[in-house]
Amino acid sequence: MVDRTLDHRLGSGDDRGQAYTLEGVVSAVLVLTALLLATTAVVITPTTAGTIDRDTMAQLGTQTDDVLTAAHERGTLREAALFWNVTGGQSGWSDWRVSQECPTAADGEKLTLCELLQETFNSRFYRYNVYLDYQTKEKTTQTEPLFVQGTPGRNAVSATRSVALHDGMNLTHPSGGNLEENASEFYAEDLEDPTLVNVVQIRVVVW
Repeated sequence: MVDRTLDHRLGSGDDRGQAYTLEGVVSAVLVLTALLLATTAVVITPTTAGTIDRDTMAQLGTQTDDVLTAAHERGTLREAALFWNVTGGQSGWSDWRVSQECPTAADGEKLTLCELLQETFNSRFYRYNVYLDYQTKEKTTQTEPLFVQGTPGRNAVSATRSVALHDGMNLTHPSGGNLEENASEFYAEDLEDPTLVNVVQIRVVVW
């Protein structure tokens, strides 16, 4: 006599195995779908083109101006304007990357303007360039890039402050040097005023 009970039990086990297999397949499909959606989702950041509205731009402009105000009140805008490597003939800030610590000035402290920009904008993924605008003897304006991250977007905002540079000032780059003694290697030409070398406008552009 054939034991039908055993056949029934084996059949029930197969059914349960198929059910578990089906559940596993469904779960795997759900997990893969979730991963696919996660990897293809667009993360909207402030630097995504067209995502900055007027209110956000106004707020960003105010924050950019506040950074320069804070640097000016600390007396450190000249530090940035004088952060020039006469040996290399370039800004000592030019090779810096936002993932690094800010460059060190001649006094052993981090470049203050760099730190203020980093603290204000890096965590929110804003990008920024720093330019130095100065006058020539022909009364034209020239620009020296101090630090550049890229091409500003169409929603970029900017703020400026001016500082006067005089003969007796020392360069703040660790390579050292006196401004008057290194005038020929400095980016801003000497306007041949009795004491004034040039008036430099620090311009920060954020987007």
